[in-house]
Amino acid sequence: MDLITWKMRLLVPCLLLAIAANCASSARILAVLPSPAKSHQYVNQATLKALAARGHQIVSYSPLTLDKPVPNYTEIHIENKMAAGGGQMSLEVFMSFLDASPVGGAKLLWKYTDVVLGNTFKDENIKKLIDSNEKFDLVVLETLFTQEAVVAFGHRFKAPVVNVHTFGSFGPVNSVSGNPLSLAYIPDYSFPYSDRMSLYERFLNAYSVLSSLHYYYSTHLPIQEAIARSAFKDPSMPPLVDMLLNTSLTVTNINPYAHYSHPNSPNVVPVGGIHLSSERKPLPEALKKFLDDAKQGVIYLSLGSVVPENILPQEFFDNFINAFRRLPYKVLWKTTISITQLPEKILTSKWIPQQDVLAHQNIVLFITHGGLLSQHEAINAGVPVICIPIMGDQPMNAKFYEAREVGVKLNFNDLSEETIYTAVTTVLNTTKYKDNMARLSHLYRDQPNSPADRLVFWVEYLLRHGGAPHLRPASALLPWYQLYLIDILVLLVATALVCILFTYFIIRKIYRLIFVRQKFEAFSSSKKKN
Repeated sequence: MDLITWKMRLLVPCLLLAIAANCASSARILAVLPSPAKSHQYVNQATLKALAARGHQIVSYSPLTLDKPVPNYTEIHIENKMAAGGGQMSLEVFMSFLDASPVGGAKLLWKYTDVVLGNTFKDENIKKLIDSNEKFDLVVLETLFTQEAVVAFGHRFKAPVVNVHTFGSFGPVNSVSGNPLSLAYIPDYSFPYSDRMSLYERFLNAYSVLSSLHYYYSTHLPIQEAIARSAFKDPSMPPLVDMLLNTSLTVTNINPYAHYSHPNSPNVVPVGGIHLSSERKPLPEALKKFLDDAKQGVIYLSLGSVVPENILPQEFFDNFINAFRRLPYKVLWKTTISITQLPEKILTSKWIPQQDVLAHQNIVLFITHGGLLSQHEAINAGVPVICIPIMGDQPMNAKFYEAREVGVKLNFNDLSEETIYTAVTTVLNTTKYKDNMARLSHLYRDQPNSPADRLVFWVEYLLRHGGAPHLRPASALLPWYQLYLIDILVLLVATALVCILFTYFIIRKIYRLIFVRQKFEAFSSSKKKN
């Protein structure tokens, strides 16, 4: 046997072993993600694509599909009535969000359970999944965004659960994961506060978070539990709260180096910016020319995909147009409305490649609704902002811009030609906004590893260690009165009361003894005199 033949025979089994090892490390991952919100699905899809790129097999049930197919990524469509309607809210719902008090804002969110879950458990594909004999190694869900019932898929397939949380700090996420609530310096997700709160703000913040958690456990979770038990019809299913507490890992859409600093327990991993692309795609020719020719710079305006522009009054659009007429900058405006008789320097489009546009050297300002994905993209690109918050965490994100002095806030109800013009000139004529955003952008991008790498490591860590229950802190399982030392406080107060009462009775006894003795001596003295 010659040397070459011997080497070839040795190489074949080595290759087979390598292939077998790769197959063994490739997990089959189920994702059930019924949310109709595009911004949420962008994070969910980026999470799954990162795992698929690693070689894991993804089976995703969602109302929104990928822009283009991805290897190792199988999509199964499920219906959601809001997604089917384009994902845009009605004017009534829109105004309810604008007028909502931030106190206990999560309660308003939980009222839209039917919108988020939609017809999920009535969908034929979901019914087939529940009744199937499929095998999965891991389940990925967005379970703590008013769809807690889906956590039962973890129990159904006896697989660890990864929860994807697509916005910032949220009371239920912290409570379920065992994370500190940090009431003194982390605002509730709907509050327009920074991490430096006044006494009054801290009071409202604490009240909002704690009252929301009370509502969550006493009212919202029982509703979700009824949905889960009706859908799965499994008498062995544990209580919903136990399944939530058994979540192996929560990944949050936060960049820990640029957002408010917040302590995370080991089972909470921030992967903010995971949706960002490291590759710049070529812009459409007409758009590229519009941006390249803007010697004074370009203002980019986008209020996201949820604002019901089709039913907003013409005055809303006229305020922006008239303000832009007075400015020397070109304007790129993402809008679904066809606006006639626009100045040449204003270009509108129903779709804009936002990351690639923000990366263009001529973009000088981003007017945004304050969504968290837009915040990641603006900071990553180093573009100062004007924020017009509408709902959810957007007011808090707007305050973040102000607190870091990288932008200013405009209230939607205060929009006028003058307020828009003043806000634009304030940001673009004051160098601190651009300079501060450049520094923040540097902090944002200076990370030891990428969000995708962090995600993949910890997911594979779960797979290697059977769900890694050792990462879950005991704080997630403690009753609230033990977690916040209420039992110790009660014990101390009770002890203090016992000591006070004991001292009182001792003093009273001594006083009575002295008083009786004095009376007796006085009586004896009087008797002797007589």
